[in-house]
Amino acid sequence: MINKEQKNLLLEQLSKLPDNPGVYIFKNLQDEIIYIGKALNLKSRVRSYWNEMGWSGRPKLAVLVPKITGIETIVTNSEKEALLLEATLVRKHMPRYNVHLKDDKRYPWLCITYEESFPRLIMIRDPLKYKQANPKAKVFGPYVESGLMWETVRVLRKVFPMRQRKKPLFKDRPCMNFHIGLCLGPCQNLVPETFYNQIVQQVELFLSGSQNLALSKLEKEMQLASEALNFEEAAKLRDRLLALRSVLEKQQVFFQDPKVSIDAIAEAHTDRIIALCLIRIREGKLIGSEVFNLPLVEHTGYDEAYQSFTEQYYAESEKVSLPRDVLLQHPIEDLALLQDVLAQKAGRNVYVSVPARGDKLRIMEIAKKNADLALEKEVKDEELSAGILALLTRLQEDLDLSKLPKRIECFDISNIQGSDNVASLVVFENGLAKKSDYRTFKIKGVEGVPNDFASMKEVVGRRFKRLLEEGKKLPDLTIIDGGKGQLNAALEALAELQINDLNIIGLAKKQEEVYKPHQSTPYLLARRSEALHLLQRVRDEAHRFAITFHRKRRAKRSLASGFDQLPGVGNQRRKILLTHFGTFESLKKASVDEIRLVPGISDKIANSIYMHLHPDTPADEDPNDIQGKE
Repeated sequence: MINKEQKNLLLEQLSKLPDNPGVYIFKNLQDEIIYIGKALNLKSRVRSYWNEMGWSGRPKLAVLVPKITGIETIVTNSEKEALLLEATLVRKHMPRYNVHLKDDKRYPWLCITYEESFPRLIMIRDPLKYKQANPKAKVFGPYVESGLMWETVRVLRKVFPMRQRKKPLFKDRPCMNFHIGLCLGPCQNLVPETFYNQIVQQVELFLSGSQNLALSKLEKEMQLASEALNFEEAAKLRDRLLALRSVLEKQQVFFQDPKVSIDAIAEAHTDRIIALCLIRIREGKLIGSEVFNLPLVEHTGYDEAYQSFTEQYYAESEKVSLPRDVLLQHPIEDLALLQDVLAQKAGRNVYVSVPARGDKLRIMEIAKKNADLALEKEVKDEELSAGILALLTRLQEDLDLSKLPKRIECFDISNIQGSDNVASLVVFENGLAKKSDYRTFKIKGVEGVPNDFASMKEVVGRRFKRLLEEGKKLPDLTIIDGGKGQLNAALEALAELQINDLNIIGLAKKQEEVYKPHQSTPYLLARRSEALHLLQRVRDEAHRFAITFHRKRRAKRSLASGFDQLPGVGNQRRKILLTHFGTFESLKKASVDEIRLVPGISDKIANSIYMHLHPDTPADEDPNDIQGKE
């Protein structure tokens, strides 16, 4: 609850709201952004939140409004600008009560790097960030099925051999990509820039959905080459045409009219998740179908989530990827506004509508069917089998946990007398290892002195601080590999982060004793208990993962330290010696003559290396004589 002073400040902010269009930002007691919205009239819109009569049918407001302690506004020239700004701010701040376009996955996008001469086709994960750094670049996507994306890239590189490497592999000759026909060798000036740019433009046409135009340009180039009696070039273009047509023939044709360009967005939902299917049709053909599974944030209706997704998606879309028609499954509140925004971005009319009959309704029905299947799969993936549910329920009862431990995280520390101090985090979901969520940590605060307690406090603090900063869900159960001391160290880190309601235990190895917070006496689970076996599997996996990471670190340090300390040996000679001898032990066993044979190693340096490796050699004796005596 807010106090009287905060309430007065809020009333003052409400009284000073402008009548202009713009974006409003709600903050909570901790000065965190909890909601971002747009309005044609900021004063009217924001004040409506405190009209309880307007809460009917919108339970989210009953939860959101009492948490608002501060209001900020950004005035824009029009409601169109407000919509675009809202989408950008939601993407940047990800407020708790807004629906976010992203769904824990960072889908890949394809990008043409127009910011550099001889552009490349690359894959990126964050188009907004990349475009901010490289405004000339053009991006296409997202591609939910990464396998299909890479198949597209493979075909495009065969048909349109663009540069692949950011920097040339060699100074005076092209790399293998040139010799196998996957690059035209611009790094060695083997292709005119004007000709290369024509190829890049054809790739852009293909990715933006204008495949027929890309085909016609290739056919024209082939005819020109043939008329000029350049039959070798014409044959290459013919092969590229055949490869491109083979890809296009696999695309389902919905409309014979090549001018048809449509996006259709359908949804299916439960009370906690919404699955959205976006179907793309260009030149009458189906060129893509993407599915987005988004959690419904607290008390958010599916209709609000559907509208938020649509607005955010098109606010971030590139001009080249915008269709002529956007089909919606059901009306949204700002349909006319979205249509105006899309038309402004595309520089032409874009029609947003809800189809009622005909071919467009058929397209929407296909999108709806795909959304239903995606939702069914998502819900099915989360359902627990009877056996797993019984096991997790037993574990919850045995440990007296406040929730079912669907997600378990376990920490372990590994070092040798305090050196190469590392930690591991493993994750189990629904009783199975989720290796994509595993993490390793290099302990920063403790090195050279064995202190597992301080190490555990550091790594637990770092892990949970990041979870809080990213707004991610905390695990249902946290296991600390160790006894009471390690558990208390973890609890200190959690207390500093003000996390007080976490299910956490310590698991000691010798007797498999389970330690719980604020309990001095441990207790034992039955040796044959499946719940104990699950805890052991998680703990053993954390130990294995930590040991593996520790050994890699130790081996790397041991290898590096030996070569690093050689006198007169810099980075270049270090690489030469490592390549020649393979290991530091092999170098130590080598004679001085063998060291002299290494390219780039002079007699003087060879002698100093040998004397460094054999410090017992008398200074007045020749290394060759000593080697002979040995």
